[in-house]
Amino acid sequence: MSNMSNLSETLIDKIVESCFEVYYDLPKNGKPVEKEWTVLSCIIMYNKYMKTLEVASLGTGSKCIGATKMSPTGVILNDSHAEVFARRGFLLYLYHNIDRALKHEPSIFRNCDGHLKLYDGIEFIFYSSQLPCGDASIIRGGEEDYGDVLKPEKRKADDETCDIDVKKQKTDNGVHRTGAKCLPHCEQDPKDPEIVDQLLGQVRTKPGKGDKTLSVSCSDKIAKWIHLGIQGSLIDMLCEPIYIKYFIFGNGVPYSEQSLKRAFLNRAECSSLKLDIVPEFYQTSLVFPHVCSDENVRPAPGSIIWSRTNTHQFEVAVQGKKLGATKKNALLPRSSLCISKYKLYKKFLQILNKNEVLKKKICGEENIECIPYNKMKRKSTRYIAKWSKIKEKFFKTWTIKPDMWGFCVNMT
Repeated sequence: MSNMSNLSETLIDKIVESCFEVYYDLPKNGKPVEKEWTVLSCIIMYNKYMKTLEVASLGTGSKCIGATKMSPTGVILNDSHAEVFARRGFLLYLYHNIDRALKHEPSIFRNCDGHLKLYDGIEFIFYSSQLPCGDASIIRGGEEDYGDVLKPEKRKADDETCDIDVKKQKTDNGVHRTGAKCLPHCEQDPKDPEIVDQLLGQVRTKPGKGDKTLSVSCSDKIAKWIHLGIQGSLIDMLCEPIYIKYFIFGNGVPYSEQSLKRAFLNRAECSSLKLDIVPEFYQTSLVFPHVCSDENVRPAPGSIIWSRTNTHQFEVAVQGKKLGATKKNALLPRSSLCISKYKLYKKFLQILNKNEVLKKKICGEENIECIPYNKMKRKSTRYIAKWSKIKEKFFKTWTIKPDMWGFCVNMT
């Protein structure tokens, strides 16, 4: 994808308005009620030649589950932060367009002998109503573009809640902090209350009380997507890497382009790591109405996922499962979200089932219904090799999750 000129203020606000319009048009289920707040994130497709845009995916939320609640069958989603929901909804959007391209129907992809490439002029924009938790939210005194900080009242935290705003408060000397925690085996933030500066450039896990999560902060995940592509290991076997070209963040909240560039691009001296797309960072003049504030003091319990597919997929999530799932059925595939590991893997296998050339190229003579999720991901050798290099050179460390997702998918 080629570069385009900087986004104008008018276009930036138009992009954000399109995100708000999709959000307002969705049902009330999962949205904040009185005195509640949430985070809104969207991924937008922009055609720089046609000057057209469409919201590809939308997510809201601020919660994640603890390590003990992770599901080996891939039916419970570990991380329900808005940024993660928007990204996983974007994977549905990609699968939808991949399927259309392979059937020679209108798509963002062109079919090049079975390998898919984006049409020229297609670029992607990531919008979020606030800075992501983790390193990008650490703003030290004196950094530019510091916005007003709104201090919510104290509230009771539970083991599901990531206190992404409650713990990110401005101190008297203009420092803005994150509630995300350094990894246990790494250097820790100073415990001395007189030392307000947190460590910079650290991989962190999402904040919360009780059962600790293994999910890394959204700052770390976004940095990974910038270096590796947002498509993930499975889709990487079907098309070229997909990168975010522009990041837009909301107004009415703390903002620092310096912090964003540090967290996403400059954590280490990485002369050997060259980005395929160097992203640009902007702030809109628009404020998301459900942002955390003096009036909106409690995090909304639910999360929303929406994706622009042929069915305009919309679901509400609570504790990593589809809203309404009973305790009896909570671990069944039918109770899982459309963006769960199980459902996204099923989308991948459905693509292979429709294309014998791709299926043979990736799986050989294996029966795809007998290939576990974790084994299939290991077939993405280019992606794995690049990720290994990025972890070593840029992040230096990462969380280690158990290799527990050895589930297969029933295609009937």
